[in-house]
Amino acid sequence: MATGTCNRCGECCRWLPIILVWQCKPHQLHYLRERGLKEEGGYFLADSPCRHLREEEPDGSGKKKWGCAIYETRPATCRDFCGKALSGGKRFFVPEGCSMAGGKSGEPGDERKDPITEVK
Repeated sequence: MATGTCNRCGECCRWLPIILVWQCKPHQLHYLRERGLKEEGGYFLADSPCRHLREEEPDGSGKKKWGCAIYETRPATCRDFCGKALSGGKRFFVPEGCSMAGGKSGEPGDERKDPITEVK
C-alpha cells in the first residue's frame, strides 16, 4: 500500500490521546501507567473508539476494514488528519503502522481487536 493511502484499519479513530507523556509529573506517570493506559508516540492513549466508527462489509482480503458513519460531514480534525505529526501548533496522534504515514498497519499478523464490540 502506498504512503498516504488509508488502509481503513480504524486505529486513528480508536485511540484517544489524553496527554503528552512529557507533560506528566512523576505521580501522574505512575497513576496513568498503573491504570494500563497505552503509551505510544509520546502520548498516553485511552481505548475510546469514535462513536461514528463502523465496521465495513468484508471485502475478501481477510482484513477488518473500518469506515466513518458521518464521513461526508466529519469534523475538521478528522478531515485534516494526514498521518503525520504537524508543526505550527497542530498535532495529530499517528498510530503505529499508519499507512497514511508509511507504516504497515493491517498487514497479516498484525491482528487488531474489534474496537466497537470488544468487552473488557
